[in-house]
Amino acid sequence: MFYFNGADTMDPKSMAVIAGLGIAGAVTPLVVGALAGALVPRSMKWFSKKVPGKGTVHPTGGVTTTLQAVSTTLVSVKAATIGAVIGAAIGWRSNLNVFVAIE
Repeated sequence: MFYFNGADTMDPKSMAVIAGLGIAGAVTPLVVGALAGALVPRSMKWFSKKVPGKGTVHPTGGVTTTLQAVSTTLVSVKAATIGAVIGAAIGWRSNLNVFVAIE
């Protein structure tokens, strides 16, 4: 028989771990996206070609294109929400106490 120690009986430390990992999960994609966005100008300088009258041209699937896609995808409410849910789930799972009683 299984007995679960549910959220209604968790101690404050366990709840703090779940909340902390939820916050970390929400912030991580935003930070990674912001860093990718900050690297776009540098990658354009390193990997792209300057064409007079056209601007900077970079190949499809290259470093600059990938950084731009990562930046626009991760700096969003959707990415932060998914990260928060995953982080909280990891925190909840790490604090789940399952007791098995052998009868």
